[in-house]
Amino acid sequence: MSDFDEYEFRKRVEGLSDDELIALVSINARNFVPEAMEIAKRAVESRGLANDIQNVIVDVFLNCAGFAGRLILLDEQIMFLSTGLRAVSGKGGGGLLGFIGTEGAVAERNVAAKKMDFSALDNEGSWIYYLDQVQNCAAKTSLLGGKELLFEVREEDGRIINGTVKCGDLYQEEFDSLPGRILEARGRIVK
Repeated sequence: MSDFDEYEFRKRVEGLSDDELIALVSINARNFVPEAMEIAKRAVESRGLANDIQNVIVDVFLNCAGFAGRLILLDEQIMFLSTGLRAVSGKGGGGLLGFIGTEGAVAERNVAAKKMDFSALDNEGSWIYYLDQVQNCAAKTSLLGGKELLFEVREEDGRIINGTVKCGDLYQEEFDSLPGRILEARGRIVK
């Protein structure tokens, strides 16, 4: 038996903006029990937002430009929702205390990242692009840089920029598959 409070959740959903409701139903759906998602989906339908919901293809916790957050690949967009909290390198200070301190910081950032909605795009370090703006994506592993996802993106003004997303906390198989999944999703909308 879950401790789901239907009345409180309905009240919460009623107070959400359209963007917050879309985020709840798409990028944060995994954090809610099925009863909550049914309520949220009915709210989406009643507001006429069903066409704005995109499927989540990838949702992983990463570091980008020195910030911890979530890299989310949707049907039409890719985004990094930054917590606004500085990322940790994955290596603590000396000994067990440094490791425990680092693990605690990572957990704090992951808890913050799980609850984010599209308002996190206002946080320092966040970004969003339509997939047709992604020109290329590749995985690179080096001794000094670790696992990095390299992006080549066309800005709206036509400039091509290069960006790097640190992927040190991902398992190798998950990391290796990311560029292909991003480019495959891009291929579905760019003919």
